Amino acid sequence: MKKTFQKTLIAAAAGVALMSTVGTASANSLLFPYFTTNSGAQSVLSISANSTASSSTAGEVLHYVYNYGPSCIHFDGNGRVTGNDLLQHSIAATTAGGFGKAVSTDASTPFYFPSANSFGFLTVTNKSTAGAVISGEMAIVDPSTGLVAAYAGISNSAETVGTLSEGDFSGITDQQFDLRFFGSSVTSTSWYGVVTGNMYAAITAGANWTGAQTLSNNGVIYNNDESPLSGTSTKTLNCAGTFTANDLMNTAQQAAVGGNGGLIHASASSVAPDAKTVFFASKGLVLMKLQAVQAAVGAPFAGKQFLHREAVTPF
Repeated sequence: MKKTFQKTLIAAAAGVALMSTVGTASANSLLFPYFTTNSGAQSVLSISANSTASSSTAGEVLHYVYNYGPSCIHFDGNGRVTGNDLLQHSIAATTAGGFGKAVSTDASTPFYFPSANSFGFLTVTNKSTAGAVISGEMAIVDPSTGLVAAYAGISNSAETVGTLSEGDFSGITDQQFDLRFFGSSVTSTSWYGVVTGNMYAAITAGANWTGAQTLSNNGVIYNNDESPLSGTSTKTLNCAGTFTANDLMNTAQQAAVGGNGGLIHASASSVAPDAKTVFFASKGLVLMKLQAVQAAVGAPFAGKQFLHREAVTPF
């Protein structure tokens, strides 16, 4: 990988550090709700530890849990960071197209994802010293889709040393979203949703997280001129998954909206745990919106892809 590209990614990750916040002073878990190891893409993780973290050679054990692919498969392992330290590395291992550590002589230890051409979400947890807070960011560049994005990791602000709180994101209860989409001639729009809840039992069992949420259009969608078009459609996300506006419209609504775009007041509901299907209890959703601009739009937007987190929206 070219040095200039690597420096650009690191600068982007460092930039969003200004937006990263930490709640109570406790060892914590971070949720990174989207990464990709698509061929030619780089997802770059930047992690730091506060002054409470150990500065010994052993440092702080960081538990990485990757949840990847359409089936949201569990893959985990340990890294290491020390107090006031900075660890920056590609998500993908060098054997999978990543560049490795940003500084090759860095004594910290990443835990890489070993496969190219995949995607998913990641949790990273401090497992060593109570009160040792970690914070971090993800920066992503995918030349094949035009995606350039950076975002701060979401902290659960819960003590994760000697407790049952690793991966406990049950405090994220967002279940109402305004889903806006441009016409099909302007953008191709999709969402990647991560189901939130307490993932502790799944993580410690080495099992796939299977909390589920069902999104509904609440019986109506709106075209670009606020005309209501009735008809109920739903989409269930198990652990995590992608969907488009069409998944929340019936065929008649799709035909009526055509290529002009519209608005869906979507609400989610928790799917009750089921011992037979081994569902874990869920609480809400983190939705990441991806908008790929069509070539016909022209400069400067054509070929670019935008990613952001959808905010909860009362309606």
